[in-house]
Order: sequence, then structure tokens, then C-alpha cells
Amino acid sequence: MSAVSGLVLASRLTARAAFADKVIISSIIIPSRLGGRDWSVVIRDIRASASKRRIRKKRMNPKRRNPKRMGELSEAAFLLKARTLGFLVSKPWGDSAKYDFVLDYEGQSRSRLWRVQLKCTGVVHARGYEVQAIYGVYGKGKRAYTAEDIDALAVHIQPRDVWYVIPVEAFAPAKNLRFYPDIRCRCARWEKYREAWHLLRGGGGEVSLV
Repeated sequence: MSAVSGLVLASRLTARAAFADKVIISSIIIPSRLGGRDWSVVIRDIRASASKRRIRKKRMNPKRRNPKRMGELSEAAFLLKARTLGFLVSKPWGDSAKYDFVLDYEGQSRSRLWRVQLKCTGVVHARGYEVQAIYGVYGKGKRAYTAEDIDALAVHIQPRDVWYVIPVEAFAPAKNLRFYPDIRCRCARWEKYREAWHLLRGGGGEVSLV
């Protein structure tokens, strides 16, 4: 076997092993010295290059999160958060309602009931987190939430465990809402509703930005 053909075979086997996550140079049946030259350094370089390509490929194609499981986690977090803040939490039977929960503040005998729709996100787009305040209607596409559908929107930013509580009158009929919990910017219009759970204790409407 010539030095060139041996090197080609080594590179092919090494690349295959690298992409299979089994980089094992010892499995290549080729002596490290061919034609009077030490090829071990070259082979190691080939292995390192193949390994870098494999790592770069994984970074370019990250594992997608399961939206269903993300929603389940945020629902559990909402139950815990609301209950620890003194709310009685109810959930509609089935999944045909346009809201996920009904809240009743335990500390007030005449408090109103709030129909709350939950949205969650964990992906950053253009430095912010985005949710869509819409729901699907069979045969009619997507519709924006209105006061006839819900009373408030609860948005959970999962990576930061931050909540935004927004009355429907404050955002309807907008369909796309963007949140910037990590940075200060002029377009962060929803920051005044960050952790605004007090709005569901019988109040409502706009709040002043502190």
C-alpha cells in the first residue's frame, strides 16, 4: 500500500468514525510510518477536523424542544405560582375552551373570576421572546383573542422563570407580543405587566410603570 492511498483510506475511516461518534484511530490497520514519513500527526489532524465538523453540525441543528411538554411545564408552574399567591385555581373540563384557567382571589369575598389564557416561550428572536396571542378555529384559521374570549393573558418566559400578566384590554387585538426581560429597550411595552399578579385580585386595566 502506498503512502498516499494509505492516507486516503485513513482519512475516510477516521471521518466515518468521527461522525459515528466513535473516533478510534487504533482501528485503522495502517502503520503510522509509510514511505519513510511519519503520518501520525496528519491522521490526528484529520480526526480533529472530522470531530469539529460533527460538533459544528450539532450546533447548527439543535434539538427542537417539544412544545407540548413546554406547555405542560408552564401549566404546572402556573398552578404553583398562582396558588402560593393566594388564588384559587380551576381548570375547565376538556380543551375546547379558549382559556386555560379560572382564578378567584381567596382573600376577597366578592372578587371576580378571571379567565386566564396561558402562553409560554423559551426561544429568543431578535433579543426578545415572542408569543402569539391567537387561537385556532376549525376551518377558519387563526383568530386574535378578544374580551369575549378571555380576561387576561399569562405569559411564562421559561428560561428566566418570569411571568407577565396582561389584561386582554391592554393588548387586544394584537396577535404578536414581544418581551424583553433581560434588556432595556424602547419597545419593551409590556414590562409594566411583569409579575403584575395584583391585577387579578379584583383590579384590572392599565398600571403605571414604576
